[in-house]
Amino acid sequence: MLLKNGIVLNDKYKFFPSDIFVENERIAEIRPNINGSFDAIDCTDMYVIPGFIDTHIHGAYGSRFSDEKPDIDAITHFEATKGVTSIAATTSSASFDVLLCQFDEITAAIKRGTRGAKIIGIHAEGPFLNVKKKGAMIAQNIIPPSIEKINLMLSHSKGYLKLITVAPEIKGQEECIRYCISKGIKISLGHTDATYEEAEKAVLWGATQSTHTFNAMRPYNHREPGVLGCVLTNPKVKCEMICDFVHIHPKTVELIYRLKGSDNINMVSDSGHAAGTNLTEFTVMGEKRFVKDGVVRLEDGTIAGSTKTLLEGVQNLVSIGIPLEQVSKMASLNPAKTLGIEGETGSISVGKYADITVLDRHLQVKYTLVNGKIV
Repeated sequence: MLLKNGIVLNDKYKFFPSDIFVENERIAEIRPNINGSFDAIDCTDMYVIPGFIDTHIHGAYGSRFSDEKPDIDAITHFEATKGVTSIAATTSSASFDVLLCQFDEITAAIKRGTRGAKIIGIHAEGPFLNVKKKGAMIAQNIIPPSIEKINLMLSHSKGYLKLITVAPEIKGQEECIRYCISKGIKISLGHTDATYEEAEKAVLWGATQSTHTFNAMRPYNHREPGVLGCVLTNPKVKCEMICDFVHIHPKTVELIYRLKGSDNINMVSDSGHAAGTNLTEFTVMGEKRFVKDGVVRLEDGTIAGSTKTLLEGVQNLVSIGIPLEQVSKMASLNPAKTLGIEGETGSISVGKYADITVLDRHLQVKYTLVNGKIV
């Protein structure tokens, strides 16, 4: 397959006019004026960028990975229509036995292959969190950490558990964080009431990210900056950022961008059932959620995930003046690094999988390629 005459974002994150030749699922050649009798896509006046990678997505299109019988193909196919080529299927704090069953469902889907976006791994958002900062989590499903529980999670995830969100101030967390790191699992700080010192200790133990920065966290205070003071200033920490302009104000987005730079931010959707639907209410684990003006809330008004995808986030960031080249790093390359797949995808480079999103000048998706095939 040949992508002709596109405005291609190369692996130096610079745009230049070029063609891309795709062969055997991978990018074989990138240069202007490639000719031959190939199936071709005319990308004239279009941006050809790496496919988006969402490391924090609970669901979309009426289904959620935590459902008893999730329609995983519905989620992954919808995400592909929004330019997403890879995801980390994200679980929340269910009862522990149910959580392990969710891991079983996701790993089975990975092994059989999905329609649309690829599932690269699992992000466990919990269950080792702080009930004080539970957000939309169900309190009784938040439990203390232990090596035994982590080993069960590892067993059921069959090597696909890539990321765990934890509250570092919870008793027993140091041992568990260090153990996860030894097993190749990334640790993200979230749903936490940690002080600055507690968060800094967690970074010393091996934590490298923050989950939906500013949301479900101890607020910043000028005398006790808390977990936010740590994650926003420590260069070892990458910040997740939900860019729907609901979870955080555009000026807060700008603040994170100025402090962390495009190399230390992962754009995420945190989307659930309502993304891509006209749902006005639905139930998660027996708890009602309501959708109004594109915002999901619990009955008490607590925000409960997003209705938007990474695509809307990309459009939002460009609308406030952040260059598409830098936005693409945050939506593709950095998440690939978090999942440990940057050698295979996350940028447009010869030898990598042809996971590519083609956008028109209005940043609408025209084509999504996963492993070199239009999906």
